Amino acid sequence: MKEGYKRKQLMKTGLQIVFAIAWFPILWLFLSVTLGKLFAMFIGIAWLEHSLVIGLSLLLIFFAFRYLVLLSERIFGEK
Repeated sequence: MKEGYKRKQLMKTGLQIVFAIAWFPILWLFLSVTLGKLFAMFIGIAWLEHSLVIGLSLLLIFFAFRYLVLLSERIFGEK
């Protein structure tokens, strides 16, 4: 029984890592295209613009994790 629980926890963690690796570049590119020109107009410092885009991408990944955990709790009734 304990082996199944460990495997389940490993799969949950592994799937979250795969989710983050797969979606981070997609979000980063999307935010670069949509907000990059806006940041360039107002900020003008390239490394700061890229840092903001990366930070926003990480924040969106974090919120996506929170949403998926909340959704799985509603569907499956467990964490």
